[in-house]
Amino acid sequence: MISGEEWRSELDKRRAQFRRIVDEHGCDATIVFGAHGHAEQFRYLTNFAPALGDAWLLTHGDAQPLCVLDFDWQVEEARRRSGIDEWRSRFGAAPLVAELLAGVAPRRVAVAGLDRLPVTAWETVRSRLGELEVVDVGPELARLRRRKSALEVSLLREAGRLTDEALEVARADARLGISERELAARIGQALGPEWSFTPTVVSGNDDPIPIRDPTERRLSEGDSVMVDIGAAFNGYQADASRTFVLGNTNETQSRVWDAVQAAYDAALAEVRPGAACVAVQEAASAATEQAGFRLAHRIGHGIGLGTSFEWPDLAGDEEPLELGTTICIEPAIAAEGAGVMKLEDDLVVTEDGYELLTHSDRSL
Repeated sequence: MISGEEWRSELDKRRAQFRRIVDEHGCDATIVFGAHGHAEQFRYLTNFAPALGDAWLLTHGDAQPLCVLDFDWQVEEARRRSGIDEWRSRFGAAPLVAELLAGVAPRRVAVAGLDRLPVTAWETVRSRLGELEVVDVGPELARLRRRKSALEVSLLREAGRLTDEALEVARADARLGISERELAARIGQALGPEWSFTPTVVSGNDDPIPIRDPTERRLSEGDSVMVDIGAAFNGYQADASRTFVLGNTNETQSRVWDAVQAAYDAALAEVRPGAACVAVQEAASAATEQAGFRLAHRIGHGIGLGTSFEWPDLAGDEEPLELGTTICIEPAIAAEGAGVMKLEDDLVVTEDGYELLTHSDRSL
């Protein structure tokens, strides 16, 4: 359990780092916008994301920050979690945000979350502020989030533990006759109240789709069963996958699984501070192709408050991995006769390489 004092210290550090970015750009006000379902930047600075609706964090000079929500249901919770006293609410909050900002008449505003901010809401705010310079500081705030603190790693470690427990439930309950939807429901219950995303269950030996919603298909003898799930803990989201075979494996399943494991090992061998992100992708792809297959999707991505949207994209980012970066490695192969077979674990980059954050049984 993380104490209130530990959270206050963590949030103070984050806000001080963000304030330095704002000051370096010569801005006299800030807007941090969090869209429903994509409030990572807002949550990073407040330790809160609304269950429904959007969120705005406003600052001006040395004044205390002020936050605005669409609904008032969680204002007291938000105040407690964030340590920020001033919270307002109005359904369709953009006019209230515009009114509050107009009252301080900023001339140069730092904005994070522009990529998620609806055009109509942004136009409402801009229309009240007259001549205004806007600086998009979203990428710089995202960069602050690349290196996870010890507190963040502890939250991801707990999310990983909960995910491991749910994967063991999936392994035990993946039996003949159960439908994908029924299995997904049992997994969801095991994950607990916070999910990274809806549980994925893909069964059968001829389905080429690596990620899809569970169906009414019932598990049969010889099926590959791929489960991709993630528990979240205080907003920090795990993401892990396992594959099971019901009964005996066929020759194609064995060959594909050997290739998945080879790609997994090749990717992990590249993980260390300073390694190029794409080097992880290239190593996994080479191992897969040597076995006569190809990866069904990218080898992995960052995890944290945003799961698949978190830096880095291991398939495309040229920048190096950093100490404290948290990622998942997820080689997947889809092949006729084997279906979708995937192995995915979470890890944090350490001085010596990496530490795994998920540990459940990796066997078929």
